[in-house]
Amino acid sequence: NAAGGAPAAGGPPADPPALVKVQTIEKKSVAPEFLAMGNVRPRHFSIVASGSDGVVEEYPLEVGAFVKAGTLLSKLRMESTDLELAEQEALVAAREAELAELQSPRKEDVDEAKARQQAMEVTYSTAERRLEELRALSKRGAANNSEVKDAEDAIDAARQDLVAAKAVYQKVASGAREEQKQQAKARLDAQKKHVEFLKAEREKRMTRAPFDGYIVEEHTYLGQWLSKGAPVVTLARLDEVEVEVLIDQQFIDQIRPGRAVSLKVEGTGQKDGKLREWPGEVATIVPRSNWESGSRSFPVIIRIQNEFDSETGAPIPALREGMMAEATFNGSPVDGIMVPKDSIVRTSRGAFIFVVNPQEADKPLSVRQVMVEVGISNGTWIQVRGETLEAGQQ
Repeated sequence: NAAGGAPAAGGPPADPPALVKVQTIEKKSVAPEFLAMGNVRPRHFSIVASGSDGVVEEYPLEVGAFVKAGTLLSKLRMESTDLELAEQEALVAAREAELAELQSPRKEDVDEAKARQQAMEVTYSTAERRLEELRALSKRGAANNSEVKDAEDAIDAARQDLVAAKAVYQKVASGAREEQKQQAKARLDAQKKHVEFLKAEREKRMTRAPFDGYIVEEHTYLGQWLSKGAPVVTLARLDEVEVEVLIDQQFIDQIRPGRAVSLKVEGTGQKDGKLREWPGEVATIVPRSNWESGSRSFPVIIRIQNEFDSETGAPIPALREGMMAEATFNGSPVDGIMVPKDSIVRTSRGAFIFVVNPQEADKPLSVRQVMVEVGISNGTWIQVRGETLEAGQQ
């Protein structure tokens, strides 16, 4: 300014043109990298139910506890069941004794039948001798016909008694008939089956863990009445967990079952100052989006092998149900026109870049605006699509 504040002749000098950097547009092969968020959940969990009706007598565990397969989760009252089982087991012993008695005759019974047979043999022999004597006397006229007839009747009776005694002895000595043995064995087998049934019913009154896992929810407590099929606990198996993420339609064709995926989960430790990465694998892709509500994303299920810390006793899982997981996918590489991210100018009308026009003789360099659509990023570079864009331009 001149003295007195008047501007100098010609006005203030104009600002020099701003300096800018230029970069050559390149054509590169780049793989899309996209992120998806999901929640960790058990691959397997079970609402373990009661197998019988009754009042809870034992409930030894609490939510959060780790249990091995077969661990008792609850037990119902057993008084009536145990009494009935004891009664039926006593009846089994009676059936066994009955069958054993039929398998072989008692020595006392055999000896008695044999003695009766021998006694009848003596009676028959005596009657036979008496008849011979009377017949001899009758020939000499010393005995009448009535005495002889009585002796003949006596020997016939003795003969029949002897036949009966022999039959009884043979029956006792040979034991029970085969049909009787089979009937007794059938009664014993049926009774044993009934005892096995009662034992199975008794076992139903004790609910046990079907696999190794963690109790994540309780559904009953001591003294509560449980109906058959009522839930006892919810048991989660965490040796293998799943993460379900939603992948947009434009990338879903690049996801395949069996493909490796890297995941980051807060709360599972760090490595080299960064969140630890967990290796996962795509298990399945659900071929249906929630399109009725406007979503074009498809559920992708990733499986991860969990890790456990057993130094303090019960194993503590690193990955727990409900944790937030970030999955990183790398797509198939594509050739694209790449520019630095800092060259993108974003406005309400859209994104554009300044492209340097070809040099003309005796004229300064000039630029033009080119509207672009941005695509895949790779570090500080990003893919763009726009008219007249070629590799080698600035």
